[in-house]
Amino acid sequence: METVKRNPPVESCEMNRGRYLKTISFLIAFLVSFPILAIAGQHKVVRVIDGDTIVVDYYGKREKVRLLCVNTPESVHPDQKQNIPMGKVASNYAKKKLAGKYVDLEFEGSRRRGNYGRLLTYVFVDGQNFNLDLVRQGLSPYYTKYGRSQKYDHEFRSAEKSARKQKLNIWGDPELTQKYLRLKSKWGQSSSVIPAVDHQKSVQTDAGIYIGNKRSHKFHPAGVQVGQKDDFE
Repeated sequence: METVKRNPPVESCEMNRGRYLKTISFLIAFLVSFPILAIAGQHKVVRVIDGDTIVVDYYGKREKVRLLCVNTPESVHPDQKQNIPMGKVASNYAKKKLAGKYVDLEFEGSRRRGNYGRLLTYVFVDGQNFNLDLVRQGLSPYYTKYGRSQKYDHEFRSAEKSARKQKLNIWGDPELTQKYLRLKSKWGQSSSVIPAVDHQKSVQTDAGIYIGNKRSHKFHPAGVQVGQKDDFE
């Protein structure tokens, strides 16, 4: 007896096609949302000290972080005369954007820390470079006193140019504008970049740990601040 092959009903094909499209739609929606999870930062911001300095949980240890290539006005300086309203504006902006958030830290070359042990980094929140954001918002100049950014020099220059053109925050205050322009003329637009190595080393002696400068060959006890300023004060 010959078996008669029958084509599936049209209604059945349409139902299967509908289920297939629903499945594809679900997968697309899932994949679109996945990058949001993938870019979540590794380190929780536990404290915002001011506009350019924060404290993060860095692999189980609280570490102070100094943001690279920015220098916001002072808001918590021990010398109260140094603190100005614009410093508070920058600090509040940093708190709004970073407090309690999880961030990624990106270093310049092999260097990790400044002269006083602080991490020197670019801070990324929600996938965005917050250091650049500060300059873009006119809350900091492009800070080149210790050299240009190795990775984001063009972006920092463009961000500052835009903020100055729009007269945002520090660039909208004539007094602050003149102050930062004077400072920038001293910093210069150096052809050098931020050093990729630290010039300090620690030595263990019977009297304790001493910190030395590899260039000057001068040593001082750990924890004692000397006249030389930290990179990115």
